[in-house]
Amino acid sequence: MDTKAQIKYFLFRIGLWNSINLLRKSEDVLRWFATGCSGVAPSPIKMRIVNSYLSRYSIDSFIETGTYLGDTLEYIAHKGIKCISIELSESLYSTACVRFNRYHNVKLINGDSGQELPKLINGINSPVLFWLDGHYSFGPIHQSDAHTPISLELQAILKHHIKKHIILIDDARCFNGTNDYPHLDVLLRMIREDGNYRADVSADIIRLIPITIS
Repeated sequence: MDTKAQIKYFLFRIGLWNSINLLRKSEDVLRWFATGCSGVAPSPIKMRIVNSYLSRYSIDSFIETGTYLGDTLEYIAHKGIKCISIELSESLYSTACVRFNRYHNVKLINGDSGQELPKLINGINSPVLFWLDGHYSFGPIHQSDAHTPISLELQAILKHHIKKHIILIDDARCFNGTNDYPHLDVLLRMIREDGNYRADVSADIIRLIPITIS
């Protein structure tokens, strides 16, 4: 772990990193608020949105698809809850293994989340907060046969015997029918037909909340 990563890890450990990161992104955050909280929310806002659902519904398990650099995962893992993250890229997975080797509550999986999540969910027996962010983009992210595994991920969760999961899907703006993303209206129709979740879209996040605990 390089010096920069060590400093970041230390700040996480003493609980200062998130406040510092919010200050670093303050211009983006203020600009987002100035536009009426429309469009893509800055990453510190998205992290706090995820955490708010964990607190509101008293969920103690977090499953993420798309580890990427691990910032969201570490933000959640630092709270001590059980975390699992699936990353397709071998290089990003290897980097994450180094970053999270001190976290006993974090499990990392290297593979296609469209294939790994359906296998993983078979062993789940309590509500989970799912943060579905395993979408292909440019840079160090590895691309599978599909640009996004979101359809397979969501189908697996909706078929699960537990109907009280919290499902948050990042990058709502991408759901336009291109690059293997379903149209947003098609996805929302699928949710309505399933009948167990209600859907809301804001801050670039599609939010699926169980009807029985709304």
